[in-house]
Amino acid sequence: MTKHIPSYLRLHSGSKNPAESISHLTIDPVSRFWQAYTSATGWRIDQAHGRVRGRVNRSVVNPVLVGASHASAEEASGLSLRPAMGVPMMGGVDSLDEVPMVSREMAENLAVAASDLANQYQDSLEAIRRQEAELAASAVSNESIEKGSRLSDKLQSLLRQAIAATGSDRAAIYMLDEQTTSLKMRACYGLPTSRLVAAPRSLRGSRGDLESLVSDVVLIDDLAGSLSATWNSPEDYPSAIVVRLEDEDLPIGTLWIWSDDAKSYTDRDGAAAQLASAAIASELSKSKLSRQRHRWNVSSNSIQTAAQWQMRQLPPAMEIAPNYVVDGWTESPRPWACSWHAWEILPDGTIAIALAEAEQTQLDGAMIAATARAAFAAHCHYRHNVTDMLSRVSDSLWQTNTGDQIVSMLYAHLDPETGEGQIASAGSIQAIIAGSRGFRPLCSGHQSDPLASRIDCRVASSSFRLQAGEVLVAVNEAVLDHNDGLSQSAWADVVRESVTCDGAPVLSAIRRALASKELGKERAGMMLFRKP
Repeated sequence: MTKHIPSYLRLHSGSKNPAESISHLTIDPVSRFWQAYTSATGWRIDQAHGRVRGRVNRSVVNPVLVGASHASAEEASGLSLRPAMGVPMMGGVDSLDEVPMVSREMAENLAVAASDLANQYQDSLEAIRRQEAELAASAVSNESIEKGSRLSDKLQSLLRQAIAATGSDRAAIYMLDEQTTSLKMRACYGLPTSRLVAAPRSLRGSRGDLESLVSDVVLIDDLAGSLSATWNSPEDYPSAIVVRLEDEDLPIGTLWIWSDDAKSYTDRDGAAAQLASAAIASELSKSKLSRQRHRWNVSSNSIQTAAQWQMRQLPPAMEIAPNYVVDGWTESPRPWACSWHAWEILPDGTIAIALAEAEQTQLDGAMIAATARAAFAAHCHYRHNVTDMLSRVSDSLWQTNTGDQIVSMLYAHLDPETGEGQIASAGSIQAIIAGSRGFRPLCSGHQSDPLASRIDCRVASSSFRLQAGEVLVAVNEAVLDHNDGLSQSAWADVVRESVTCDGAPVLSAIRRALASKELGKERAGMMLFRKP
């Protein structure tokens, strides 16, 4: 006698419905796995959709225990294991004797491994979703991008609104690569997140994308007809809208919107899709600009901190020795400076003054200037003459050189008792001594090569005497620039006239004379005044 399976255990196949087959394709792999797990083991796992709520705790599972022991194990594990009766696990089984039987312990062991993989898979998809949103924003012509988690959520929200406005079911964003030869999905709604890991598709031969790049929007009512192959839809749905994504009239990708059922889209649907496309492009640009502003603020704060550090390194104006006053001045069009001035009283009582400027004007120039300043400080406190100092600073710049660390520098010694001194210069810094009766030059520009411009440093040096009521003034090349600076004679006249004033405000007079000139280059100067 034949044993028949009761009717309540039979499976009845319904009619084939294209919509059902399409919806089946959209089931995520995790859900399909748990369906297969139930069919293969005869056990089902109570879980949240797409992600297991917890893990089976194998340490509390004992196959000998029954009843209350199983309940406690389930509570500790976070997974609820139940017999799967009345589900399509027995399709194709002709006899109850052929129903597969898997022990609870084996089913739990398999569930533990499967839940780990499923959770890891979901985490990976979430990371991919954020990453693809960041890559989508990178198509816009700015340099930085918004945080991926916020941007991906915003893109999905815009896609959901586009679907609602057009009465559709699914949507995806495809971005062009740099060579504009392929399109990669960067965000989607209504489609499995796993679609984001698919390889880019070629733009060549894709009529839908190509026409949208030319005519802004394309309405496709029949993707299953004779022209379906030429449209080359990325997903298999009967109707679609394709819209161009652009940034400042530059195409950056396409927006596809699909309907699960055949539908005749209207011009109003196309206009709604274009509005969604504009909103998406605006969000990508806004997100990148937001991060760019943040990065600029961080960089600006760092630069301001470095500039303040530079200012703290400059010594204040002072009477460095009886009847000798020193002062310095730096004015830069940038937040940082590439020049510095310094003065010291050497161990033998000699006054030492220095003015230096890096040839580079960008931020690397500020670092080169700091290197020269450190070298000067290191070589200042043992016996040396003016040419020795410049040679040692040049050697330090040359030996630590990772580029062209070119520096112009003036260095002088002065005996405060006699007013006699020695001066050496390298590069473009100029100096004069002026008094009420006239002036005389000490160093003219480009008498010698700048420091670190060659391995054997060659400097110009000379001796001088600073009389009472005279001032030694040194300035960098920008002060005497032909376009935005002073002429040699005007500079000398300003210095000579200011010496006759009480307190010898030489540097202030030079700055007033330059006030009408545009500050195109960094200006720097230094003075040593011997009171009458």
